[in-house]
Amino acid sequence: MKFAKKSKSKKINSADKNVIIPKKNKKLRWWPKALIILLGLVVLSGVIFAGNVYINLRKVVSTKSGISAEGLKGEIDLSKLKGEGEGRVNILLLGTGDTGHAGQDLTDTMIVASIDPKSNDVVMLGIPRDLYVRVPGYGWNKINSAYALAEQSKPGSGPELIKKTISDIIDQPIQYYSRVDFTGLKLAVDKLGGVNVFNPEDLQDPEYPCDKNENFSCGFALKSGYYKMNGALALKFARCRKGTCGDDYGRARRQQAVIVGMRDQALQLGNILNPAKVSELISIVGDHLKTDLNIEELKRLSDIGRKVDSKSITNKVLENETEGLVKNSNVGEASVVVPSAGVGNYKSIQAFVKSLLIDGYLKDEKAKITINNSSAPISEVYTVSGVLKSLGYNVIKTASAKTAGDGKTTLKDFTKGSKPYTIKYLENRFGIKAEQVERNGNESDIIITLGENYEFKDNN
Repeated sequence: MKFAKKSKSKKINSADKNVIIPKKNKKLRWWPKALIILLGLVVLSGVIFAGNVYINLRKVVSTKSGISAEGLKGEIDLSKLKGEGEGRVNILLLGTGDTGHAGQDLTDTMIVASIDPKSNDVVMLGIPRDLYVRVPGYGWNKINSAYALAEQSKPGSGPELIKKTISDIIDQPIQYYSRVDFTGLKLAVDKLGGVNVFNPEDLQDPEYPCDKNENFSCGFALKSGYYKMNGALALKFARCRKGTCGDDYGRARRQQAVIVGMRDQALQLGNILNPAKVSELISIVGDHLKTDLNIEELKRLSDIGRKVDSKSITNKVLENETEGLVKNSNVGEASVVVPSAGVGNYKSIQAFVKSLLIDGYLKDEKAKITINNSSAPISEVYTVSGVLKSLGYNVIKTASAKTAGDGKTTLKDFTKGSKPYTIKYLENRFGIKAEQVERNGNESDIIITLGENYEFKDNN
């Protein structure tokens, strides 16, 4: 398998002889593959669906009918529920180069935007572009090549392959994608009237390319502080990654800051109520952005987006310093990023992601849970308790000592069915039905008793 003619690639030594790692290209390394403006667009899209706005929006969105994600349909049907997290809407934001550029389909930016319509909670998670993974059907490779490999093999198949690849890594469903190149960023930011962004530390990238001749370095420097960035500055802020810019990890954080800034600017009164500005902005973006969200889904997301507090948006990156989830490594002559637990071992990453994506129904019910032990090994009682806590369950007590009982695993509901989602989640995890019991002064809403041969699913 090879990339398009304009993309230079290099084979590496590996157990899979078909592995291809793109060469580091001076023209590619500082491309701002993170110029994602979907969240701003989502807010704008719900304003007016008539006239030019509707016509321009049709350039961007899917023509499919109906709503795909259960979380966008309203209250989740308990009979269809399989596990917590199913109420969240996960959108994969992709950034690529412009049409005609070398390596135009390499997704050097990958951000999972997870939205909970129940709690209006938003989490943005950056995926390292050099993460070394098995791409389904194409062998081991850097994850940023998955989209390109699929598009070269079958045009139009890139979105589904990259969604599946990342979904397998984080163990979360990804319902939608949005892909954008960087040409429209400056125009979009300027059309919004600029974006307010906080730069937490001094930035200096001596290798940042010149505006008019990108084969030469002119450098970029920015002092820490608050800025009202125009399109040109926002572009540089999102692009720099050398020097003190923090490589891809730092760049990913700044990319998320630009997204939030655009979203906030789009919510300002002047932008929301100005049909001409909305129409012109979507027209600019329309040639540079594609998504499999349809208009109905965008409208629903826009309604949710207005309720989100930007200060409460969680911004995370799979990085090697704070969380220690990944580490830099080499495969042959190529620099890659691998899980700290080892190549292909994503358990720690998945646990981290699940701790971020707390289910809105679970959070809303806040059921008080006690875990007792009938005949299970003591260490496993603490393991179950720890897993449930990491997933957002409100475990108020864990009793590890073995107690009298018949040795069976039981799930008792003292709420008379008033915590239906939590009960359903636990039934799915333990593979048993809950028994409704009179409270009689019991402070716990739910009591789980672990038997000797209990079954517990630690994933959805």
